[in-house]
Amino acid sequence: MLERLRSSGWPNLVGEETPDQTLSSTLMRGLDILGLFSDRETSLTNAEIARRLDLNRATVSRLCKTLVHTGFLRRAARGGFQLAPRILALSYPLLATTRWRHEMTAPMRELAEMSGGNVTLAAISGTRFVQLQALGNPAGFPHVPEPGISGPLHLAASGRALLSLLSDAALSDMFATLHFDDPEGFDAHAQDTVEAIERCRTEGFCSAYGGWRPSIAALSAPIGISPDGLEIALSCGTPRYRARPDEMESDLGPRMAEAARTLRETGQFISPHER
Repeated sequence: MLERLRSSGWPNLVGEETPDQTLSSTLMRGLDILGLFSDRETSLTNAEIARRLDLNRATVSRLCKTLVHTGFLRRAARGGFQLAPRILALSYPLLATTRWRHEMTAPMRELAEMSGGNVTLAAISGTRFVQLQALGNPAGFPHVPEPGISGPLHLAASGRALLSLLSDAALSDMFATLHFDDPEGFDAHAQDTVEAIERCRTEGFCSAYGGWRPSIAALSAPIGISPDGLEIALSCGTPRYRARPDEMESDLGPRMAEAARTLRETGQFISPHER
């Protein structure tokens, strides 16, 4: 598959694109600032933001002041800025329209109890996966699984399972964009990504041991297209120190593939070729 995608020209598909002059650079910079915050970096100063985004401090100060005024940032107790609760209000309309998530609670909880890990649902958003739902016990987990966790499509099991739901043409375009954004990083993981996609299409699941987060071992199974048109994957993650790859590959992985197949048979989800 990798050679076939390369022959379609994906490393160069977006390399000659010019910036879209109809886009608002100010809005993009404001969103870039919001995108810098994570569970690992919950507070950032003007200087840190300016350095990360290669902007002058006066511009960053003006943007952050605006984001504080509109309620999306707040002043941190020790200086700098933190995300404000209004950010959560942006996600509510999306979560409210994905009511099908709640019908998946029972099989997700069953997998979480069986594996002793955390089970999540993820969807594609741009070049990243975003978790929409999480169940399990976060005690002792390297991070707290919650809706909104996001990562690169080509590094995590969730992302690779989601990529397997794309047509070859859409996959080639996505590879082009991923390569354009980070040529060296993408090329370093391209072979593993393609092998995971092929495994999802043949065996119904894939695995990743520390690809995205070094401390996590994960399995993911592509489910299909949701009623509202989202590519959806079911994933299970456990701390690597507790993971037993032989059991994950021979037992839990096939169980997850079967769970994904059962969910498709409910009629809620469709296979990509049925769109």
